[in-house]
Amino acid sequence: MSPSALHPELILDDATLASLTARFAREPRVAVDTEAASFHRYVDRVYLVQLSTDRETALVDPLAVTDLDPLGRLLADPTREVILHDADYDLRILQRDYGFEARRIWDTRIAAHLASEPAVGLGALLEKYFGVRLRKDLQRADWSQRPLSDDMIAYAAADTAYLPDLRDALAAELEKLHRLHWAEEEFHRLEGLRWSNRALEGQEFLGLKGAKALRPPQLAILRVLWQWRDERARELDRAPFRVLANEILVALARAAPEAAEALAAVPGMSPRLSARHGASLLAAIRAGRSTPEEDWPRVERRPRERPDPAVDARLARLKALRSERAPAVGLDPGLVCPNGVLVAIARAAPTEAAALDDVPDLRRWQREVMGDTALLEAAH
Repeated sequence: MSPSALHPELILDDATLASLTARFAREPRVAVDTEAASFHRYVDRVYLVQLSTDRETALVDPLAVTDLDPLGRLLADPTREVILHDADYDLRILQRDYGFEARRIWDTRIAAHLASEPAVGLGALLEKYFGVRLRKDLQRADWSQRPLSDDMIAYAAADTAYLPDLRDALAAELEKLHRLHWAEEEFHRLEGLRWSNRALEGQEFLGLKGAKALRPPQLAILRVLWQWRDERARELDRAPFRVLANEILVALARAAPEAAEALAAVPGMSPRLSARHGASLLAAIRAGRSTPEEDWPRVERRPRERPDPAVDARLARLKALRSERAPAVGLDPGLVCPNGVLVAIARAAPTEAAALDDVPDLRRWQREVMGDTALLEAAH
């Protein structure tokens, strides 16, 4: 890495971005990271994009640059490697906000996992390989604020400046272990990542921890409380949990207090929260309590599958095989083969190797570790 890579150029207009991407397009690889502000703001969006080559680093400000398409073309060009650390969220949010899709991805977190690194966070890896310590107090900085402080700029630059060298160090480790092709299989799958909103609009409250244990009339209250918090968070441009924590919403729905004294007794309701939001919370609870029974939310529960002793026996043998193979390669059993994949194999009961090709999410490298013959024997 060139020392200049730690002194980033700030990109604040379309012309400068176009010039930068034209220059970076001549490079064989570019490291990328993004910063959002979901910990602070109601709207979770990209507030900063970091880019590094082996020679230089730039920070792109999406609040100032109006045309980010040159960046999208840079990432989509298959002649260039795109290096990220823990790429999943960055790729999804770039696709969601801008429609960008990257090619030839190299994820240093995945590589670290497959190289049997004991700690795979970027901070731990940079300290191990380069003696660099990232400031932990900036991990949850408010990246929506402007201007960015000098400390924030330095922190953001370090997130990508070391990635090309880290990529090379981890690639060397994978080569020694004859696992580089394992990583490449995982990297290729990252190209298909797309943003998806898993919760149905208006049903997000059902995803709160503890919500599905509530009865329908309590869920009606929780729905109104969720709507109240969402409206308040939008008005304040604040992350919803900073208005009222999820666990307090669920506790309020469960207790359904009718008076200020009962409200203050709900776990998590501090005097400050009671004073600030007490009246509106009690009003929301009354509105939820008055919901007609026919409009109560209901949790759809999938019928439990009847136990199949044959499938259970196959699954037990597959788990035993995984427990035997995982220590030999120094990987967590869940990485060698997740439980969901083992269940799929147990249910399919394949009798020939070709049938393993049809098992969803079963990687070739995982079959290499487990062994096709052993998998078929355990699943038979």
